[in-house]
Amino acid sequence: MYIGLTGNIASGKSTASKFFAELGCYCIDADDISRIVMQPGQKAYDEVVKLFTEGILSEDKTINRKALRSMVFANPSLRKQLEAIVQPAIRDYEKKEVGRIKGEDDKAIIITQAAVAVEAGTSERFDRLIVVYVEPEVQLQRVMKRDYIDEEQAVQIINSQMPIGEKVKHAHFVIDNSGDIDQLKDEVTRVFELVKLIKYGEKNG
Repeated sequence: MYIGLTGNIASGKSTASKFFAELGCYCIDADDISRIVMQPGQKAYDEVVKLFTEGILSEDKTINRKALRSMVFANPSLRKQLEAIVQPAIRDYEKKEVGRIKGEDDKAIIITQAAVAVEAGTSERFDRLIVVYVEPEVQLQRVMKRDYIDEEQAVQIINSQMPIGEKVKHAHFVIDNSGDIDQLKDEVTRVFELVKLIKYGEKNG
């Protein structure tokens, strides 16, 4: 079974993914893949540099991801152009990785952490979609603490993303991460057990 895991900033996607891995799932991070496909020598690298010019490069000629994020955050049009370059490359790499895992383990439950799957309109590639939800006031405090920024900056970042309520509408499962780490682990375990039931039903239905 192939599952997408998504949510907004500071929702706890990475921690939830770690817990799923501890339960035996194969976990893929689309952000890690984006780093790979934007390395020198990769097609996405050349296209990104062409779009943003060599001013986006660090001294070692790798793409400065922090500078890139700052540029696209302030310009929705550039963000869409960047996604149009990087997302297909990510999906191609991801498809190969999923094929490799399935070839080695036909019972695999594969979970890809994909932050913008709903926004990019690519969530249909998953058999199921999990959305990690967090209460707005909790999210605000976490963003401020994590990124060492003030409330105004945090609100600006949060408001630049698709409202979490919209993402939840696409979810097959919702994990509430508004509480502490133990509650998140319990939520992940709850969803994992439901996923196993569905997978068992599909295999024996």
